[in-house]
Amino acid sequence: MAIPILGDLWGKIVDVGGDIIKQLVTDKDLAKQLDHEFRSQMSREQSTFKQTELEVEERMFVAQQKTIIAELHQHDLYTKRTRPKIARQSWYITAAYAVAGTFLPVLPVDWGLQAPALQWEIFLVLASPALTYMGVRGFEKWKGGGSE
Repeated sequence: MAIPILGDLWGKIVDVGGDIIKQLVTDKDLAKQLDHEFRSQMSREQSTFKQTELEVEERMFVAQQKTIIAELHQHDLYTKRTRPKIARQSWYITAAYAVAGTFLPVLPVDWGLQAPALQWEIFLVLASPALTYMGVRGFEKWKGGGSE
């Protein structure tokens, strides 16, 4: 799971740094040399940044798992059953939305049961509590064509 707030932060930092060098240095040859050195240094430091990002993601996942395990070991049945109940309700409402979005547009208009077309954004928002309960943390890895 990539941390959404970071996004392509590294690329933006490199681009902004290059732009600053171009604006401040008037000599074109020196500006190109400094830009090249800056991009080379940032390229070398990128692996450290990625490693730190992976460590943060791992710590977030471990903390989430510890919270879930702590909830399961509680003696309060209400607290223990709340997360699975929310996940079940999420699946029920997601299934109802999918059925309504799939079959209601087929019904005659005279019946007055027309529903808007199925929208994936709404579908994923409704399914997110259940997906989170099952351990699916995000779809960022599938967006880009595979996990990294």
